[in-house]
Amino acid sequence: MTSPHAVVVVRPEPGNARTAVALRALGLDVRQVPLFAVTPVDWSVPDPAGFDGLLLTSANAVRHGGTGLDALKRLPVVAVGAATAAAATDAGFAVAVTGSGDARDAVSEARDRGFARLLHLAGRDRAPTGDGVEAVTVYASDAVPIDADTARSFADAVVLLHSERASTWLKEVLVTAGIDRSGIEIAAISAAVAEAAGTGWAVVSIAPQPSDPALVALAAARANIRAIDHPVDGGDKHAMSDYVPTDRPRARGPRMGVIIALTALAFIAGLALMAYAARKLPWFGATASTTAGAPVAGQKAGASNSGYIPSQPLGPDGQPQAAAPVDTAVLATREATLAGQLTALEARTAAITTDAAAAGGQATRAEGLLVAFAARRALDRGVGLGYLEEQLRLRFGQAQPRATMLLIQSARQPVTLEDLRQGLDAIAPDITSSTGENWLDTIQHQIDSLIVLRKAGTPSPMPADRLARARRLLGAGQVEAARAEVARLPGAAQAGNWIDAARRYVVARQALDLIENTALIGQAGQPQPAPVVMPTPQTATETDTAPDPSGI
Repeated sequence: MTSPHAVVVVRPEPGNARTAVALRALGLDVRQVPLFAVTPVDWSVPDPAGFDGLLLTSANAVRHGGTGLDALKRLPVVAVGAATAAAATDAGFAVAVTGSGDARDAVSEARDRGFARLLHLAGRDRAPTGDGVEAVTVYASDAVPIDADTARSFADAVVLLHSERASTWLKEVLVTAGIDRSGIEIAAISAAVAEAAGTGWAVVSIAPQPSDPALVALAAARANIRAIDHPVDGGDKHAMSDYVPTDRPRARGPRMGVIIALTALAFIAGLALMAYAARKLPWFGATASTTAGAPVAGQKAGASNSGYIPSQPLGPDGQPQAAAPVDTAVLATREATLAGQLTALEARTAAITTDAAAAGGQATRAEGLLVAFAARRALDRGVGLGYLEEQLRLRFGQAQPRATMLLIQSARQPVTLEDLRQGLDAIAPDITSSTGENWLDTIQHQIDSLIVLRKAGTPSPMPADRLARARRLLGAGQVEAARAEVARLPGAAQAGNWIDAARRYVVARQALDLIENTALIGQAGQPQPAPVVMPTPQTATETDTAPDPSGI
């Protein structure tokens, strides 16, 4: 049986290992039991011309799609979440839409942005995503048999569930092995996954966002609560002086006050134990009395002296009486009592040390988030990072070296949404018509554009309509989708500088997202003292002139 604060990761590899590493970094006992194994499937590549975009609901489609993906890289990607979007970007795709819910939510958001026909690279077992989506199976996720001994390892643990299939298969495994679910807690990545798990669990928790970092943070919080609740790991939580109800977050200030109060109580308890020993233990009092009662040189025993206390009581004849016999059983009992009290104090001290370490980790996480947010604000305003550049290197250079370098390079030539809007307005007359045509081709092109046939519900391919859509997308902050629309205009060859500026804008924001996620899950490093480096002087042109996306 696992420990009461253990967590079990059941998602397939390679995601299983990544989630386990994040959990172990938080000091948790982690068991890796993949319920599925992902393998590639032979598939034929459809004609990309029949689709407006590529729907990806799992990073497995990118990992196992094979060489057939190269023929589809000109299609903008609609990703179900940030992790899938990052995998698509690393594979060379341009991500236009990144959803924040399930596949159906991502498709609905893509519809609102003009994507009428989507090609879904999916797994063999999948849920329907709606009309206008053609699915192609590129990988299979097959269930892994779980024996009874492995099934018993789920008891009294927190199990992370990343998919509805994992919820269903986990129930079947436990039923087959005869394991009671009432002692198992589950942490689900979404409400749909929790609903698929059914009822009968000890606790069902749902991550605030459908992402692995949010699920990891939720599982860590639940595992720590179980460790407090469990009798072998600390007894009744209501008897602890720093107990806080689990439905409210702990504030950092009161915890520090608790630490100081516990330290003071430990010191007072030590003084009380010394006073108790001096009064109750014969061997302790005898030593003190003998020292205090010894007469100084040249003074008779029994002589008047304000500092003299007889070491033994005197009888009627003035002679010291014999000491009462010592009861060794009583001494042994008192010694055992003191040992128990000292053990309790040591346990309190260890708890204080743990809380102090946790508070330090939370402070480091908060500082990392502040640096990431300040960097985003600087990029949005189109100004340099300044001192933030060194802070980014110190805190994120080891955990996310590539994202850190991309962010710093982008900030040295920043691009803002306003720059992109002005640049698009400047090149609009050149990109809505083809260049290099003779007068006869121009007349023919104008005649062809008088009547355009297209399917109902699909966006208009007219250059003016595409340009209008690109402007609307820019206004909504969807730079990648706007870039895809501009790339399809007749004069796209004249927009090379603008498209490159839009790409740098997207790359910088993706790097920022990755750095913020790193800070959120507590992987940002603690900065170390570094030598002071004087900034390189810049010319007036570099500091006073904003970049022009139309001419970059």
